[in-house]
Amino acid sequence: MKRVWLWLGIIVNALVFVPAAYMAASAINIARASDFNAPSASIAGLFLALPVFCIAVPFAARRSVKRGRSSAHTAILLLSPLVYAVFLVFLLVG
Repeated sequence: MKRVWLWLGIIVNALVFVPAAYMAASAINIARASDFNAPSASIAGLFLALPVFCIAVPFAARRSVKRGRSSAHTAILLLSPLVYAVFLVFLLVG
């Protein structure tokens, strides 16, 4: 079951990575247009963290599977970028 969670999470993170990278690039462009003032640079930093998170988490989950952690630990680890993406959506809407 751990391998199923691992591959499912890798696929989901790969799908999330593409729009996350686009949003990060757009946030950097907006921050550059506003001369990197503190609020725009902070928002750009938040958006830049998501694609990095999507790349780093599958490696951590693979290491978790190799070390014999539970399936729930692997699943929660792999779903954490989605939780962060939801946080960013609520940050934009709110």
